[in-house]
Amino acid sequence: MIKSLSSLRFVFAILVFFVHIGQLHVAIGHAFFIVLSGFILTYVYEERILSGKINFKEFFKKRLLRIYPLHILTLLIAIPLSLEGFFENTLSWLGKFFLNLFFLQTFVPNNFVYFSFNGVAWNAADLVIFYFLFFFLVFLFSKLNLKLFTILILFIILFICVSMAVVPEKYYHYVFYISPFFRIFDFIFGMYLYKLTQKITFKNNYFTASLLEILVLVFLALWFGFANYHVELLKPYLYSVYLWLPLSLVIIVFYYQRGVISKKVLSSKVMLSLGGISYSFYMIHQLVIRYSEPLIEAVPHIVYYYIFCFVVSVLLAYVSFNYFENIFYRKKK
Repeated sequence: MIKSLSSLRFVFAILVFFVHIGQLHVAIGHAFFIVLSGFILTYVYEERILSGKINFKEFFKKRLLRIYPLHILTLLIAIPLSLEGFFENTLSWLGKFFLNLFFLQTFVPNNFVYFSFNGVAWNAADLVIFYFLFFFLVFLFSKLNLKLFTILILFIILFICVSMAVVPEKYYHYVFYISPFFRIFDFIFGMYLYKLTQKITFKNNYFTASLLEILVLVFLALWFGFANYHVELLKPYLYSVYLWLPLSLVIIVFYYQRGVISKKVLSSKVMLSLGGISYSFYMIHQLVIRYSEPLIEAVPHIVYYYIFCFVVSVLLAYVSFNYFENIFYRKKK
């Protein structure tokens, strides 16, 4: 386990939380989850796949048992929030429920579909598609050396940028932010980053590594902050390639776990525990926010409402991870 990257998942999940309470405008967390998934899966499974130590069925089953049980649970929990739609148009409601049940909602270019029920599940839906394709991608990219893979990534970036210049603005959000047809490039980029780290010799001492970690986080904050203040200017690039540079630096630097932030902060028991429940927190937090909306009028200040939603989300994520999801983890093992 790469402790620092595992812990960072919770940090980026918090950034998604801030988007959903209206305090941020750019959801960098989704890009981080997809890029990191490509990176970690390549790190864990590439050699095992190429050597035949694990087959497609075993791999895909492991990944489904990781995310599908909680998806079903949160989908069911979201039903009461959608009952108005059920009574207005039962057939449409059943259609959206079916699409969500089988992680198919992101194939429909309509925000009333891909954000239906538990809205954040679109990210998990895309990841399931990428997990399905991962075996094929591993064998495909195993034939490329780093130079050719780098050229491929540059062509992908060019293709995305050209597409962004051609696609009408009204389709930006779906095509570049939601659609698995373009989000797969984030996943491939993560696979590329792992290949890149295997060619980098990182022998910096503790002080230099610590300085690099701090500089990377400062750069990320500045880059991300600029995006939040210039959302319209950067659309649709901030849905994709704009975030690749800071995320790649964060993943590469913290992969080596040589500095003070990696060793003293992100490797602490508390951060590792929070990293472990990051997926649970991500899948639960928006439902907590939606169910808690009646409390806004009752609290003396909106900040108390935000704190309440955050604390409840963390507690429910802890309960879910340890007493629900772990049942399936044990089965997976």
